[in-house]
Amino acid sequence: MRVHAKTLLAALIAFTGACANKGFPEGGPKDETPPSVIAERPASFTTRFREKRVNIYFNEYVQLKDVNSKFIMSPPAKKAARISPRGKYIQVEFQDTLREETTYSLDFGNAIADNNEGNPLGFYRYVFSTGTVIDTMELAGQVIDARTQLPLLGATVALYDNLADSAALKELPAYVARTDSAGMFRVTNIRERPYRVIALDDLNRDYLLTRGEEKVAFLDSIVTPVAWRETRMDTIRPDTLQLRLTATREGGIDVDTLSRDSVVEREYIMFGPSNLRLAMFEEEKTQLYLTGEGRPERERMEFTFSIPKENLLTASLVGEEMKDWYLVERSAGHDTLSLWIRDSLVYKRDSLGVALEYLYTDSLQQLVTRRDTATLVFTEKKEPRRRGRNEEEPATPPMKFLEVKSLSGPVHDLHRPLLLEFNKPPGEEVAEKLILQEKVDTTWRPLEYRWSRDSLKIRRARVEYPWQPGAEYMLTADSATITDIYGLHNKHLEIKFSTKKLDAYGKVLLNASGVTCPVIFQLCQGDKELKVVEERWTTEDGRVAFEFLNEGTYSLRAVIDRNGNKQWDTGDFLQRRQPEEIKYFPEEFKVRPNFDIEQDVDASKNYARVDPAKKKKEEEKRNATKR
Repeated sequence: MRVHAKTLLAALIAFTGACANKGFPEGGPKDETPPSVIAERPASFTTRFREKRVNIYFNEYVQLKDVNSKFIMSPPAKKAARISPRGKYIQVEFQDTLREETTYSLDFGNAIADNNEGNPLGFYRYVFSTGTVIDTMELAGQVIDARTQLPLLGATVALYDNLADSAALKELPAYVARTDSAGMFRVTNIRERPYRVIALDDLNRDYLLTRGEEKVAFLDSIVTPVAWRETRMDTIRPDTLQLRLTATREGGIDVDTLSRDSVVEREYIMFGPSNLRLAMFEEEKTQLYLTGEGRPERERMEFTFSIPKENLLTASLVGEEMKDWYLVERSAGHDTLSLWIRDSLVYKRDSLGVALEYLYTDSLQQLVTRRDTATLVFTEKKEPRRRGRNEEEPATPPMKFLEVKSLSGPVHDLHRPLLLEFNKPPGEEVAEKLILQEKVDTTWRPLEYRWSRDSLKIRRARVEYPWQPGAEYMLTADSATITDIYGLHNKHLEIKFSTKKLDAYGKVLLNASGVTCPVIFQLCQGDKELKVVEERWTTEDGRVAFEFLNEGTYSLRAVIDRNGNKQWDTGDFLQRRQPEEIKYFPEEFKVRPNFDIEQDVDASKNYARVDPAKKKKEEEKRNATKR
């Protein structure tokens, strides 16, 4: 490098002048320096520890942020340690007896910060041993959510030296750690022995798994920590920069750098495994019991159960023998049942005493029949007072009708049936009274269609027909031709709709490979809450087609359907059954009208899912920068 002598001299003068005049605005610079530890009593890594408390001293006043969720003591104790800030030091007081010959770590995470600006100290850990040695083995990995495949923050990872499956339900773990925002965990200062590893969202902070209430993850195999030596090449930079200045004939100065970086070989001790991966899931709830009953309408009683499972609920009027006095309407999972009372002598009563029989789970986890009674009261809502033509004449009560509505919009999809919903259970003659017509030129032509009633939701029905692209249809019924089970008639019904043209849809065509067991390919939309728009089930490699797709952006995931029941199944901790794997493919499909997208997908590959919320924020930042 060559510079002129006068230029170099001017630069040096400017530099020294800048140093001499350097200052800060009134009040001083903002404190961005975190506190630092200046003393520990007893010192960290003390052996033969017998103290009841630990004091950690800092160079400034400190505070604790979210210490209950960030601090973790490993091994854990039945009574949690008491942590209190005391000005320039923090005291940790042990409330329980420490284990003999055991290495403990007190991990504060980033809970310690200075008192003024809240600058966090960083990840601080205090270590001691009640024995003569400090255990140094480590295990590390990541915890993800089995459904979303996203990392979990704040999950508790527990190591058990008791290898029985039931240990997590009955006793404290040997060591614990907590995951960070990337789902990563590191369990330090453990002994070299086999462990069973689980993770749980320890809601009550007792370090015990409460089945049915807390999510859990587990490794299929026993893990033993190992250590090994590894050699790496490191670059050492010189402490000072040495320059050689040489005058040139032209009056300039040559500047040469004399110092050079050097490369050295270093030996490290590595610990592992450090790539453990646990998928956390919510077990299928098995406790079946009645959670509530009510009478939201005069003619309808409603009963809810704890889980979607067949409960065989039956009801009878207390002290009366009456058959077929209600119709049953069930939710998709059978966890909500509506009993529509058919007999007017019954539903006109404001209070009903009902004897119930249903299945519930007893203390031995067996389904048994339970008999119970309930009193269901209906309170009539007060209608606004209405008057007739004169003050003396009472108002005529408003007419009530059977209401019918379409669950589809004015523009209907070609591949879907038209869904109808009634506000009360209709009679059996509905299909005979509904007329479906197609508009041909300027006239309406009647059509033969298929009518079916929903087997669970008795107030819902389907009108099926091979809809033609871009056609106009009308579904009609004359007034007072459809009757519900209470004798109410419909108003004149007219539902007009048109179907989309074929060129309004796009397609996604997958060339699937790596299919070694049944797979459910699902096209989804949404960010945080994904909605499955379409799904296809396949058992072999080949073409998987998604047709009749509306314009929009779609993502793709695959459920590895091991048992072939065409749905995702969660895991079971005591049966050592992992949840079925869900894979999120990195591709996004921007579907446009009259456009086909073809994509190769390999169901055997693993993909790390990117958080869609973070991805959206990054895209918004990039777009804002461009603008």
